[in-house]
Amino acid sequence: MENIKLLSIVLTGLLTLSSCSNNDDSPKLNPNLTVGVWKAVKEVSICYTGSEESNDLNNCEQTGRMTFFENGTLSITKFILINGDCEEDYNDIGTWSINEDNLTFTITEETNNPTIFELTNTILRIGYHEPKSFCDIENLVSSYYTEYIRVE
Repeated sequence: MENIKLLSIVLTGLLTLSSCSNNDDSPKLNPNLTVGVWKAVKEVSICYTGSEESNDLNNCEQTGRMTFFENGTLSITKFILINGDCEEDYNDIGTWSINEDNLTFTITEETNNPTIFELTNTILRIGYHEPKSFCDIENLVSSYYTEYIRVE
C-alpha cells in the first residue's frame, strides 16, 4: 500500500502544475540543471498551516531512478519491497521539456505539468498543490512533493 502511495505521489507530482507567480522578474528554471539521474529519497506533505510531515523512503524505494536526458527523453523506474524482496514496480519512458518556469512531462501519451518546488545542481523537489485531508481543515490548499537527489 505504501508503494502505491509513493507511485501515486510521484506520478501525480509529475502530472500537475500550479504556478506560484507570473512575475517576469522571477528566476527561470535552468533545463541544464534537470539533465541527469535522480533518486527519490523522501516524500514531504505540507499543510496550509505550515505543519509538515516527512517520510524517508526505504533503501529499496531509493533504488528507483528518474533520468532526464539532454535529448528530451525521460525514464522512470520504481521499486517496491515485497515480502523482503526489492522488486521493480514501475518502468516507463516519456519526454520532458522546460519552457521558462514550466516543466512538461509526457508519459504514456498523457501530458502534464508538475510544480518544481526546488531545483539545484543536487536537489529536485517535484510535486503539486491541492486540497488534502491531511490538513486540519479540508479544501484549503496544501502541497506535497517528492525530494530527489542527483546520483549522476
